[in-house]
Amino acid sequence: MKEFIMLNVFICTSISDLQDFKVRNPIIIAGWSAGICLNFISDGLCGALNAVFCIVSTIIIGIPLFIIGGTGAGDIKLLSVIGGAYGLVFLGKVTFLLLLIAGVISLVKLIRKKVLWLRVKAFIRYLLNWDIPSQKYYDTRTDGYEFTICLAPIMATAYFITLFL
Repeated sequence: MKEFIMLNVFICTSISDLQDFKVRNPIIIAGWSAGICLNFISDGLCGALNAVFCIVSTIIIGIPLFIIGGTGAGDIKLLSVIGGAYGLVFLGKVTFLLLLIAGVISLVKLIRKKVLWLRVKAFIRYLLNWDIPSQKYYDTRTDGYEFTICLAPIMATAYFITLFL
């Protein structure tokens, strides 16, 4: 049942992410609710509380990435849906694979567009000015969406690879 729910969550979030670079909250809320309910059914109150703990932990850990502009809030919330349904160990495996796949895709994209050095310089400039509160590594208002990578479909790929392996 979890797999069927996650398939639907990933279909909806991937379409939304690819269309307008956003992961919609109603989909996330449905995923959270399903994860909590399924864990309650299988493990009682302990299971439900563990799901809530995993959801909240994932969001808290992901907040710094959002603050610096490294990822969107929707991507962090989507990761928390996985954590809420499957737990932090499974989430860790999915996250590792997600970062690996996204990193390779990003590197290929930057090399193909011949802007790898430009983005490396932007990252170094960000690191040197990390103490400026308003500075983000990547800001779509100034950098546009040209180098943005939609993480929902990549996360779905990482999820299913982890699930089947």
